Amino acid sequence: MNSLVGTARRWPDWAPRAAQLWSVFYGALALHWLLGGRAGFPIANVRGDPPGGSITAAVVAAVLLLGCVAGILSAQSSSPRATFALVIATGTAAVGTFGLAVSGVGIIASGKVERPLALVAQLAALVGALLLFATTRVQSRRRRSRCPRCGGCHPLALRPAAPLVRRRSSRASTRTRRTAYLLLLGLLPWATVKVVWGCGGDALGVTSSEWRTSMDESDLSVLSRLLEHFGLDITVLAALVGVLLVHTLLHRWGLRLPRWLLLLPAWIGGVSLTLYGVPLTVWGSLTLVGVAPASDDPDPFTPTGLAWMILFGGLAFTTLGTALTLAARSYHRRTQPTCAPPPR
Repeated sequence: MNSLVGTARRWPDWAPRAAQLWSVFYGALALHWLLGGRAGFPIANVRGDPPGGSITAAVVAAVLLLGCVAGILSAQSSSPRATFALVIATGTAAVGTFGLAVSGVGIIASGKVERPLALVAQLAALVGALLLFATTRVQSRRRRSRCPRCGGCHPLALRPAAPLVRRRSSRASTRTRRTAYLLLLGLLPWATVKVVWGCGGDALGVTSSEWRTSMDESDLSVLSRLLEHFGLDITVLAALVGVLLVHTLLHRWGLRLPRWLLLLPAWIGGVSLTLYGVPLTVWGSLTLVGVAPASDDPDPFTPTGLAWMILFGGLAFTTLGTALTLAARSYHRRTQPTCAPPPR
């Protein structure tokens, strides 16, 4: 146990090396995708076909590969140029987590994993994003002659075994809370439509019976079917969990919980939901104004109804993801631990 604690306290020493090794591994995987391989490609439908075909897949793979190269070349350096490259590498690794939160909800809703290799690739990208993010912070702090562990004004940790002490904090600022709450309002159109169907009403040209029929024809877990029997949609419940997480991050009661227990799901949900929601929002909007073609098979929707549902879903994903990211950033800053001073 002591050795594990010691290793955790020395994370500024091993994080850059681990990030570099991860970049080599994931770079090989990105090269495989760039050369036409599709095994585990993270941005694709259940059949493994990426949206936009091979051109989109090649562009995404090239971006991921360039990010890995940046991570390999920059992880061990604290120069300004290397720090910038690490920021780019972190962002591209985050792209690899595309749809991870949605995949998690999908597994609960259907009771099975549609694309196991893609899920593994998404989780691998998550590990890399965390390692690269940590490395970016370490190298940035070293460049500014700050403590690489806590960012304090002392250039090195006060003691090799100095514990990290969590600072006292309060709830998030009024401005942050108001912004997060306004963002959460973006869930209302999508959630309202789902609730109307669950309560037996009609919305977007689809009756409640038509919606239930489409659900019955889908692969749903026992839990999902049980909730559907009572008119509850599991995705709406998952969104409510996200709303609760936002509130917890913004208020004092969240300070009583371990940081990782809140920050890990918040960062995962924030980044992956936003990445997933923005393209849907754009696609739905362009379809409604006639720039993008409507779906050829919108059943049970009308083409216009499906475009509205895509827009509502994309808006819900985007706003919930942005609210989670904003709340996680505030919580991370307010609870950042510092090195404990040596005893006198």
